[in-house]
Amino acid sequence: MVIKHIFFDIGGVLLEIDHVRALQYWSDCTDLSIDVIKDNFPHEVHDQYEIGKLTDHDFFRAVKDALPQPNCLKENDFWRGWNKLIVAETETVKLLPILKQLYNVFLLSNTNPRHIKYEVASRFSFQNNVTRAFYSFDLGCRKPDENIYLKALKLAGAMPEESLFIDDVEVNIEQAQKRGFKTILYNNHESTLIELAENGIKLYT
Repeated sequence: MVIKHIFFDIGGVLLEIDHVRALQYWSDCTDLSIDVIKDNFPHEVHDQYEIGKLTDHDFFRAVKDALPQPNCLKENDFWRGWNKLIVAETETVKLLPILKQLYNVFLLSNTNPRHIKYEVASRFSFQNNVTRAFYSFDLGCRKPDENIYLKALKLAGAMPEESLFIDDVEVNIEQAQKRGFKTILYNNHESTLIELAENGIKLYT
């Protein structure tokens, strides 16, 4: 069946992400080592934040409380470090306005309101070149939970067999395949161009 809809992940596909930048900033602010912060970071709390279960302040408090006590991590410093996770756009962003001429282009991302509403909105314009964006914090679930794929398809009015999903995380790709999507495991821009062509995707009219 011909592809009509293309779903893009954001982090690692459209945006370069560097966790060390955030860890280094927090380390400089607290005098805790990067390894200590990394080892004590509450990943389950992060997942709850990404599905909209925690406010920004609740997330900050949970991270601060998870670090060795006492510590001097201030909320402003926490968010400055958090935003340093996002480095720059990838070259793949340039495909969005081209693809949108021929396909419905969607974002499907595990992300959080702080990054989307502040950092992404103020620094980048790729959100303007998609049909619609589906974020984990709005949908109440995150990849690879099958529900996020089903919700995105329903909201997009798309059939999975007519949809292509691009992500840089293998387990997310595997779950999308189980739901009937065609998929591309993102490695770099050049390999993605090749795989788009192999999936019959036209870049120009």
